[in-house]
Amino acid sequence: MKNIIAIVGSASAASSSHKILEFLKTHLEKEINLLVFDRLKELPHFDPQESIDRPPIEIIALRQIIQDADAVLICTPEYVFSIPSGLKNLLEWCVATTIWMDKPAGIITASTDGKNAHEQLQMLLRTLGASVEENTCLHIPAVKSKINQEGQIADPDTQEALIHLAKNVQRAL
Repeated sequence: MKNIIAIVGSASAASSSHKILEFLKTHLEKEINLLVFDRLKELPHFDPQESIDRPPIEIIALRQIIQDADAVLICTPEYVFSIPSGLKNLLEWCVATTIWMDKPAGIITASTDGKNAHEQLQMLLRTLGASVEENTCLHIPAVKSKINQEGQIADPDTQEALIHLAKNVQRAL
C-alpha cells in the first residue's frame, strides 16, 4: 500500500480542506495509506539561515515525512488571492532541500474562487521539483455549497472528481 501525505493548507480545524481530505481518507482507506498533516500552526516561521544550518526539530520531522511519502496531496483554500501563509511557510522550509524532486504531487484548491491559489501552488511545487500533472490538480470553486451542515461532501460531482483525482495521484506513483 502506498503512503501519501495529505497536507491541509488551512490553519482552521473546521476548514473545507480538512473535510475534503477526511472524505478521501475514508473513501480510499483500502487503497491508500493517507496521512493527514494538519499542523501548519505548529511550524516555526521560516528562517533561511536556520533552514540550512540548523533546522528546528519540527522541520526535520516534516521534511522526513515528505521524503518518505510516495506522493504528496495538498488541499488548500485561497486567502487574499493567494495560498495561505502557513502553507507558504511549509514550502519555504523545503526550498534548501531536494525532498520534492520528482515527487508525485496532487493539488486540490477548494475555496470561494481559488483560481489564483491553484495556479500559484502548481508553480511553487514545480519550482521545488515536484511532479505535478494536469490530471493530479483539482480546482473546486464555491466549495461551501458542496459541503453540507454535517461537514460531508454532499455534491456527487465533487465526490466523483475527488476520487478520480486520488486515483490519478496513485497512477502517478
